[in-house]
Amino acid sequence: MSHRMALRGTAATDVLEAFFWYHTVRPVLADRFMAALGECYDSIRSNPYGYQLRRGNFRHVRLRKFPYRVVYEVDGQDVFIYRVVHTSHRPSKKFGP
Repeated sequence: MSHRMALRGTAATDVLEAFFWYHTVRPVLADRFMAALGECYDSIRSNPYGYQLRRGNFRHVRLRKFPYRVVYEVDGQDVFIYRVVHTSHRPSKKFGP
């Protein structure tokens, strides 16, 4: 069963910032980033409990081929994505451990 998904917190801003950064470097990278993010979202939607549980109820999953991770929470049939974080940013900018 597929879960409903919604972006919360700064997730939408995180995605836009990453997209625009990759687009300035090389537009095809921005397209690949969005495709990888879409695949990640599809995987979370189909198996939300299949990824690492971190502090509290937050789960983390890494994007393939990009240094980002998605931080999300499952609540019944809903999946809430709170952050899309670059993995090398300083800890104070991260959400969760």
